[in-house]
Amino acid sequence: MTENKALALAPLITPFAFTFYAYIADVPGFNMDSGLLDFLGLFFGLTVAAIPVAYIYMFFIGGKFYGMIKRRKAVNIFTLTFGSIFVADIPMLLIWPVTQGDEFYLTLQLFSFVGLMVGLNCWFLLNLDRFRNNLKGKS
Repeated sequence: MTENKALALAPLITPFAFTFYAYIADVPGFNMDSGLLDFLGLFFGLTVAAIPVAYIYMFFIGGKFYGMIKRRKAVNIFTLTFGSIFVADIPMLLIWPVTQGDEFYLTLQLFSFVGLMVGLNCWFLLNLDRFRNNLKGKS
């Protein structure tokens, strides 16, 4: 898969990663205490809100970061995942001095997890052709 396709498809995992971590962290609404329809409504609302933001981040910040590590020939699973975590945490790090309470840390963990999943997804998509060739060779 080409780099442009991988960078374009990687942010699509954002609402799924966000919802999964919110469910695991027992965030109200995402823990399904109020029912499946509320959960699905939150998921679809999150999808509508998160996908445009994820693409803005990917193309304006993540794309520049990817270009930097590509020029240094350092594109690997570690640089993509840790870089994605950092890029996802930028807004949280900007508001950190004026925040208080446990909600900040939960949100930081949530954004970090989403960044991790976007980075892993991007790495997987970049290496998808290699994985396919390995599977074809073994069968």
